[in-house]
Parts: sequence; C-alpha cells; structure tokens
Amino acid sequence: MELRSYCAMDLHHKHTVFEAQTPRGGVSLHRDLPTERQHLIETVKAVRGPKGVVIEEGPMADWAMRVIRPFVTEVVICDPRRNRLITQDGDKTDHLDPGKLIKLYRLGALRRVHHPARQSMADLRAWVWAYHDQVDLVVAAMNKIKAALRSAGIQYGPADVYDLSERPTWMERLSGRWARDRLEMLYGNLDDLQTRRVHMYQRLCRLARRHPVAKRLLAVPGYREVRALTFVVIVDTPFRFATPQKLWCYGGLGLRRQQSGDPDNGRQYPARQYHRRLKNIAKGAMEVALWRCGPNPFQTIYERLIGKGVRDSLARLTVARKLLSVPWGLWKSGREYDPALVT
Repeated sequence: MELRSYCAMDLHHKHTVFEAQTPRGGVSLHRDLPTERQHLIETVKAVRGPKGVVIEEGPMADWAMRVIRPFVTEVVICDPRRNRLITQDGDKTDHLDPGKLIKLYRLGALRRVHHPARQSMADLRAWVWAYHDQVDLVVAAMNKIKAALRSAGIQYGPADVYDLSERPTWMERLSGRWARDRLEMLYGNLDDLQTRRVHMYQRLCRLARRHPVAKRLLAVPGYREVRALTFVVIVDTPFRFATPQKLWCYGGLGLRRQQSGDPDNGRQYPARQYHRRLKNIAKGAMEVALWRCGPNPFQTIYERLIGKGVRDSLARLTVARKLLSVPWGLWKSGREYDPALVT
C-alpha cells in the first residue's frame, strides 16, 4: 500500500517530538507532546490516510511501537548508529531530527532493527536478557573481590577466593578492620547476586522445557536450557533469514573476502555489526559439543576437517556455523533432531 504520510517520532522520557510529511516533503503536522500512551495515539490518529512511522531504537522504542501499531500502516524501528545524516548534515536538535529521519525513510536508507511481533515473545526475551544481565552482575561482583585482594597486595593465583570455607582465610590475611569489613560486604553482595541468579536460572529452565521450540533444541549437542531459549528469543522466527549464510553473518560468523579494491593490510577496518550474544551461543555450543559431550556428529565433522589438513580455527568455525544452522533448520522445518541428518 502506498503511504500518504511519512512520520517520525523522537522519543524521550518525558516528551516526544512528532512530525508528519507528505510524500513530496511538505510538513503536515509537527507537535511536541508528552510521552504518554493517550497523547501518542491521538497524535498518530490526527494524521489521515495510510501512514508509516519511523522510531529510532532505544529503551522506549518497543513500547511506543506496540502503542501506535494498531493505528498505522507501518512502524519502522531503525538503528540510530547508521543514521549518519542526522549528525553530519547541519544542526542536530530534537525538533530537526524527525524531519531528517523522514528523509531517510522516504529514501529507504534506514537499517531496521527487528522486534518480536508477539507480546509473549517480547516478554520472554525480556526475561532472558534479565538473566544474562544478572550473570554480568555476578561476574562484576567476583572481579571486585579479586580487585580488593590485589589492592591489599594479596596474591591469590588459581586459588578459589569465593568458596565459603576458604573465605575466613582470605579475611585473616587482610590488615585492618576496615579492609576486612569491606571484603565481607563484597562477599555478601556476591552471595545475594548468586542467589537471585540461581532463582532466575531455575525459572528459565522451566520456561525452556515448556516452550515447544526450545524443548526440541535441547536434543542438539551443546544446547541446554538457557542457550536454547536465548537462541529462540534472538532469532524470533526462522523465516527472518532466507539462507543459513545470512544467519551466520547475523551471528558474526561470516568471512570477509579479500578484494582487489581493499586498502593495505595495515589499515583498521570498522567493526562489523552483528549480534554478540548469538555469536556467544554458537561458540559456547561448539566448545561443549567438541569437548564435553559424548560422540556426536559435530565431533565427527571437526575430526574429518582436521584430518584433511584444515586449520583448527577454520574447523571450529565450521562446527560453530553448523550449531547455528541445525537449530535453525529444525525450527524452520518443524522436524525433530536426527544425528544422521547432520553432515
């Protein structure tokens, strides 16, 4: 359907700048309104005819998309890091940005950010992200404990400084009551975070065993509850990717080909954009399938490649790609995992 109006929203916590333009670039509506559900709906409904709305990705983008989606023809959430025109072409203000977004929208120059269409998938993804954030907090708390020991000149080496039975020993090595009280506080903080992480892990395991897709992925070597559920919420739907190669690139496993027009090797290339958690899934599943599981087809593929003289890094990359392709193929086809089909 041909759009009659092109709109953009510059979302902020308290206020939003909304602008609508005709296909020829004339401004038909420009408002500064509170970032509240009813105000957004009324403003969008004030624009007549088929309309598309573009929003830059941010903490409130998913919420705003679901608020206005029933009243518009199309909602596009775009990657703000790719919108170079906004910062390079003249001034940048809240009132000018929507107009520049609309210009990029009309030109088809926006890079879309995928958001789940279903609210249930969005809620599940929020839970999975909360668990991964909790793991990061646990790691940060553990690093702070080691940093406190290093700041007191205490060498710990490979020793376990987190074990409950060994903590009094480490406390005694600190001189001064304040240093010991601080370390005790850090230990208590770690225990609280660990307890909450365990509770969140148990909940995710229950969700994974009830989810029809994640439950089937548990049969793939290297995939357990958290990894399977994380794969599901990242991919959202297997039909997002037309080929396995596109999935590999999205997960940071695509190769960069040398071309005649490339500059010399000493130049720094810009970082490629890919989903880092999806890459961690592939690499983690590869490590588990090769070294921690029993005999499986992925080990066979790895050993066959090594036997042919393929570099170890390239053989591991091939296995990591397989561990993205196989779950994607099972999901897309609706079949159960069969080791005989892994080639």
